[in-house]
Amino acid sequence: MTEEPMKRKPGRPKGTGSIQTMQQILRTAAYLFMEQGFEKVSLEGVAQACGVTKASVYYYFNNKGVLFTECLLFVLKIACDQTAEIMNGEGGLRERLLQVAVRHMKNAHLEFETMMREASSGLSEEQITKIRLSEQAIHQLLAEAFSKAMDEGEIVRCDSLLLAHAFTAVLAVKNRKEIINVHKSVEQAAEEIVKLLWTGLQPRQH
Repeated sequence: MTEEPMKRKPGRPKGTGSIQTMQQILRTAAYLFMEQGFEKVSLEGVAQACGVTKASVYYYFNNKGVLFTECLLFVLKIACDQTAEIMNGEGGLRERLLQVAVRHMKNAHLEFETMMREASSGLSEEQITKIRLSEQAIHQLLAEAFSKAMDEGEIVRCDSLLLAHAFTAVLAVKNRKEIINVHKSVEQAAEEIVKLLWTGLQPRQH
């Protein structure tokens, strides 16, 4: 259910008006959404976790749909910037993909599509579009890196965008306890994923 906008009193609540407060709310709410999902998070709960009043949260974010949208845009922007830093860095493509995989898989939270399905009824079409475009930026970045590697002969030529989506989709195994557990670390699982992507399933001729 979508929370109704709170009627604001004239003036702004005490403790609001700073970029630091808004970013604190964003970071805290993003963590809660990622851990608990859309339905279980309330603006009152976000306020308590931040140590601010509910009115302070409403000062920046009119309802839960707005807060959720801004949180995902915030998180996806960070993820895109971090991915770009790695993919534009030193080393071969395989080594850079491993770095991306490890960093992504260490951030254990709800699977993105599951979270979006749960939140969809509380979001407008415009909000969903904004989130999807931000998500698309990461896939496009990876696709460009794959295309460059194809041009340089580092990997075989194929659909680079499909490859980007396949790579990010398989990283969702990070939430599976039967995969990531005391017997297998994130780093080991990431190495196996990248190796599988890199070499494929076909037996090699000796």
